[in-house]
Amino acid sequence: MQKIRWNFYITGGILILLGALTFFYPLEAIMTVGLFIGCGLVASGLNYFSGFYFFGLKRFIALGLLDFIAGVIMIAQPGISAFFMPYVIGLWFLLTGISRMCAAFWLGGAEVRGWWYMLIDGIALIIFAFAMFAAPLISSISLMMLLAGILIASGVLSIFEGRLVR
Repeated sequence: MQKIRWNFYITGGILILLGALTFFYPLEAIMTVGLFIGCGLVASGLNYFSGFYFFGLKRFIALGLLDFIAGVIMIAQPGISAFFMPYVIGLWFLLTGISRMCAAFWLGGAEVRGWWYMLIDGIALIIFAFAMFAAPLISSISLMMLLAGILIASGVLSIFEGRLVR
């Protein structure tokens, strides 16, 4: 059990350190997160392609291409991706929100219960997209401060978990 306790302590310390670095170096964190988002967009694009391949959903081709190309650009050009990240995330929110709304209306037409949950999700994503477009720098720094807080809180909780292991 002592080894597990130290695992929690070390994990907590690493998370607190990452949170502090993100807090004190938000621009560098934006670039790093840009690389991770680029990888995620590539994976998301491939996932959309699979949706087209397996289910024949043609609207997924455009989303897949957009995600894949944006992901490759963000990985290849981290400085540019840091600058454009709020726009890319905002565009992703916008297109995903539109896609969710279309799917919600389709589900509503098919009389599927709870279709309006997806409609609300789509509307919320579109609102967030326009908020990111309106204030891109504030959006980026806000994302980094949120990430820093989450990392620090997770690290502190991990240390508390380690203290509970006996």
